[in-house]
Amino acid sequence: MRHLANWNNFRGNPKKSLQLFEKAQALAPDHCDLLFEFAWTVFHSAGDTDRAANLFQRALTLGDIAADRGSVALQLLNYASNQKNETIAKLHREWAEKHTDPLGQTADFKTHDFNTDRPLRIGLLSADFIPHPVGRYALVLCLHLNSKKFLLFIYSNREKSGLTAQFKKIATWRSVFGRGDDEAVDRIRADKIDVLIDLSGHTAFARQIILAKRPAPVLAAVFAYPNSTGMKAVDYRISDPHSDPIGHTESLWTEQLERMADAAWIYLPMLNIDITPNPLPFSTGAPFTFGCLNNPDKTSRASVRLWAQVLKRLPNSRIILFQINDHHGQLLREQFGEDGAKPEQIDIRMRGNAVYFLKLHHEIDLMFDPFPYNGGYTTCDSFWMGVPMLCMEGQSYASRQGVMQNRCLGLEAFVASDKEEFVEKALQISINPDLLKQLRENLREMLKRSPLMNYKSYANEFAEMLQSWWAKRCEEEQ
Repeated sequence: MRHLANWNNFRGNPKKSLQLFEKAQALAPDHCDLLFEFAWTVFHSAGDTDRAANLFQRALTLGDIAADRGSVALQLLNYASNQKNETIAKLHREWAEKHTDPLGQTADFKTHDFNTDRPLRIGLLSADFIPHPVGRYALVLCLHLNSKKFLLFIYSNREKSGLTAQFKKIATWRSVFGRGDDEAVDRIRADKIDVLIDLSGHTAFARQIILAKRPAPVLAAVFAYPNSTGMKAVDYRISDPHSDPIGHTESLWTEQLERMADAAWIYLPMLNIDITPNPLPFSTGAPFTFGCLNNPDKTSRASVRLWAQVLKRLPNSRIILFQINDHHGQLLREQFGEDGAKPEQIDIRMRGNAVYFLKLHHEIDLMFDPFPYNGGYTTCDSFWMGVPMLCMEGQSYASRQGVMQNRCLGLEAFVASDKEEFVEKALQISINPDLLKQLRENLREMLKRSPLMNYKSYANEFAEMLQSWWAKRCEEEQ
C-alpha cells in the first residue's frame, strides 16, 4: 500500500496518495520510512506544513530514520507553525549525535601550518553556487574579501553551477559533485584549508558528512540554513543582534554564535535583470493589495489565520500568494474561507521565472512576511522593487529575519510585536498612501545605503571574524 501511495503521488494524484498513506499508517503506525514518505507527501503535495511536521517529528523521535531522510525532516520542521523552537533544536542535536558527531573524533591537524602571519585559506562548501540567494551572497562576499589576506576555494556539490565562471575569477573552483565524502575530505585537506564555511546546513544536497569529518581546523556556518546544524564539528554560526538577541537564543544553537554588527548577511540583487518599481498600485484605482511572494511552503497555517484577520477588516482588499500546485491552492482558499476572508480576496498564482517574480511586485502595495519561517532574499527583492514588508517579531533566527531587515532600513514601524499589533499596523499602513508612495520611490536607495548592501563594511567585519577565529585556533595549538 505504501508503494502504491508513492506511485499515485508520483503520477500527480496527491488526494489518492494521501488516502492510501492514511490506511498504511493505520496498519503500521511506527514504520519510520512510511512516516517520512507520508509526511513528504503531506508537505510537498498538499502543502499542510503543520500536519507534515507532526509526522516528521514522530519519524525522527523513533530514531530509525536514515541520516539523509532525517536531515530533510529537520529542514522541513522549520516551516511549520505548530513546533516549539526548543523541540526543533533538540531534534537537530539528536540527529547529529547519532549520525555525524562520532565521525569527527579522529580528525588530526598535526601537519597543518598554524601560523597567523600568512594569507588564510578559506573554503566555502555548498550545492548552491548558482543564481540563487546563496550563490548571490557567496559571490558578493568573495568579491569583497581582500585577496591579499585570503585565498578562496569554492567546493561545489552541483553538476552545473551557473556562476562557475564568475567564481573562477576570484577563487579556486573545486567540484565535489559525485565524489565520495572521504574523497572530498581529502581534497579539502590537500588544499590546506584553514576555515571551511558551510553554506548548506540541512538543505538539499548538503554534505554534512564532509563537515562531520572535520576537513579543516575551523568550521563555521552562515546564511543558507536558518537553524543550527546540530553538529559538534561546526564551531561557529554567524548571526547578528537582531536575529539572535544576546542572552535569548544561545540555547537553540550547537554552534557558538558570532554576531555581525548589523546583519548576518548581505544582499546582491538579481543578476542581469533591470526592472524598476512602478507607481503605487492602490493610487491607480486598484484594490489595496497585500502579498507574500515567498516559497509557498512558508505560507503556514498560522500565517493564513493572521492574514485573514486583516482581510476581514478590509473587505475590499486582496492578497496575492503563490501555490505549490492546484491542490495546495485549494487548501489555501479553504483555510482563508474558514478564517472569514471572502473568496474574491484570495488571488493565488503559480510561481514563474525571475522576471515574472519581480514584475509581480508591480501589483502589490504591502508585503506580509510569512512566519515562523521568514523571508530572506525574497524580502530584499521586495525592497528592491519598492514594496515594504510588515513582519511579526519571533523568538528564533528563522522568525526574526523580517525584524533584522526592517531595522537595517530604519523601518521599525513595519515590525509588530504580536498578532494584534500586526493587524492594527496593516490597517494603519493601508490608509497611509503617502507613506507607501514615498517608500515606493525611495526603498531601493534606502536598501543600497543600508548594512544589507554595504559590501565593503560587511567584508571587512567578516575578515576580522575569520582572523580572530584563526588566531584563537593557533593559540590552542601552542
